[in-house]
Amino acid sequence: MSQSVNLTFAFWAGSSRRSWINAVAARPDDQALQSHPSRRQSAPVQPSRHSVRPLILLILWALALAAAFAVDRGIAEWVQQTGPIDKHAVFVKIIKLPGYFPFTACIAILLGLFHRRRWGAALALVLSAASVGGLYSVMKWVAGRHRPVKGIAPFAFHPFIRGVPGLWREPGLCFPSGHASLSFATAMCLALLLPRWRWGFFLVALLTCAERVLENAHYLSDVV
Repeated sequence: MSQSVNLTFAFWAGSSRRSWINAVAARPDDQALQSHPSRRQSAPVQPSRHSVRPLILLILWALALAAAFAVDRGIAEWVQQTGPIDKHAVFVKIIKLPGYFPFTACIAILLGLFHRRRWGAALALVLSAASVGGLYSVMKWVAGRHRPVKGIAPFAFHPFIRGVPGLWREPGLCFPSGHASLSFATAMCLALLLPRWRWGFFLVALLTCAERVLENAHYLSDVV
């Protein structure tokens, strides 16, 4: 019995001594924080580069758009005088294909057949193209800017031209470019679904944009 008491006392003494040592070793500010949790201060939150990146891209895009407006007239006049491409050439028609919805629909079918996400991937592409198509149609009507082939006047805007019927009755509106919008929407969606080939998709979209400017169907700012 006495041996058990001695063992119990020794264990208690050892535990108390360890607790006392830990208490002495603890810093005063640690003790204060433990006794008053409300005094704990969290580390300042640093802005993530992922949260800053969209703002940087937006600023760069705005600068590019301003620069494009500055050279719209000069480029359109040069294209009108030189005619650098033949819009009836087979190669030119091929370059324009990413700007047509039926072409995007064919790609969606291929995704549905062969992509690992099957028809989920196809639906994502179709919805992306359809939403962008509706958006640029409305934006063209709101801006009311005509193609340079109808007369080079890059700063002639006629907002909401012809009223509501102008959404489908006014021909030759160009800001923004439908081909550029659809080709880049397709490229972005494909880049997410097939990231290994993303730069190739964007290169094709850029070629489509360049063709629209060199055909004088659009000002540079239309495709930017």
